[in-house]
Amino acid sequence: MFKSMLSLLFVQGSNYLIPLLTLPYLSRVLGVEGFGKYGLTLSTIQYFVLLIDFGFNLSATKKIAEVQDDKNKVSIIFYETLISKIILCLVSILFIVILVSMRFNNVFSANLYYSLIMLVGTVLLPMWFFQGIEKIPIISTLMVITKVLSLPFFFIFVKDSADVGIAILIQSSTNFFVGLLSLIYIYRKRLLCNIKYSSLSIYKSLHEASPIFLASFAISLYTMSTTIIISISSNIVEVGLFSAADRLKGAVLGVFLIMGNVIYPRVNKLLTENVQEAYKIIRVTFIIQGVLSLGIILLIFFYNKEIVSLFYSEEYKNAGVILVILSFSILLVLESTVLGNYILLPHGYKKEYTILPMITAFIHIPLCVWLSHEYGAIGGAISIVIVETLSFIILLFVIIKKGLLKKIFFRGEYA
Repeated sequence: MFKSMLSLLFVQGSNYLIPLLTLPYLSRVLGVEGFGKYGLTLSTIQYFVLLIDFGFNLSATKKIAEVQDDKNKVSIIFYETLISKIILCLVSILFIVILVSMRFNNVFSANLYYSLIMLVGTVLLPMWFFQGIEKIPIISTLMVITKVLSLPFFFIFVKDSADVGIAILIQSSTNFFVGLLSLIYIYRKRLLCNIKYSSLSIYKSLHEASPIFLASFAISLYTMSTTIIISISSNIVEVGLFSAADRLKGAVLGVFLIMGNVIYPRVNKLLTENVQEAYKIIRVTFIIQGVLSLGIILLIFFYNKEIVSLFYSEEYKNAGVILVILSFSILLVLESTVLGNYILLPHGYKKEYTILPMITAFIHIPLCVWLSHEYGAIGGAISIVIVETLSFIILLFVIIKKGLLKKIFFRGEYA
């Protein structure tokens, strides 16, 4: 598991850290307004990425992890998931064409067309498959090499605010090429066997993943939607400031969540083989993430101005306050992930896992509209922290009520 975690840290770390190398350049040449459009488009397309993933990153990974030694069963899960994602991709493209043609308040602009290749890449890239069979190093190397090779294109082709679309296209294309190479690798290494189409159940695959998708979609309503809400309630400059701070927070948070991509399939497997070992992993993860994230919050609190100035120009100086506010969500998101993904979901509480984000999303949307209208990007950040706090408290209450907190954190070593 540690080897897989290092490999995933290598690849997923590149997803967050390599873009930071272009951040100072893009933020300057695009300007606050252009960078706002860049961030708004990438935030919008993430909804369709989420639709195509449809929770397969957890459901398919879990199913493959449980039968990883049975090539026939793994192949069935693979093809069911891939076909499901193709269908969802076609639906997503249709929706994008409709949204752009509506020209709603210039939020859904033609820049979305430059990001369509990201949707195809989401279909082709089977990270969930490699996580399920716990063989990540190969695809890790491919992803890092592709992202590094894409870096010069930003400096060559993006020169001013008129090149926002080109920046989006370059950013969106890496997973497409990695996906193609990974599928070639799967074919050449014969990791799958031939399956009759009649043995596949696309409906079953979608049905099993739907609770996770609904929860993820609801969560996105108080994470990814904030950028869109600010663009409607305030202005594109505030979107640029929020995007600047949010990208730094996302880089930190994303590196931590890498551990979850490795721990999740291992916890599911151990719950069928060695429950106490699974509980031990959950406890250690909760403690380590909590301590490290508290340290990061203190670091951002004291050095937010220096951090922002390192990546952005003087016109982004107000992003420092936004970053301080958003830093509290690092702790809340990480610990909520442990409670939800590692405890509730593996123990079969899909209903509770699904309903909770819907409740918090219902609160966030009107709250964010009001706060962002009054305080711009700062208001959007405050809204996120409020709902993340509420989400953590409710999750903790549910786990206590189910008797899982005492069972895992206080009795695990002695049960």
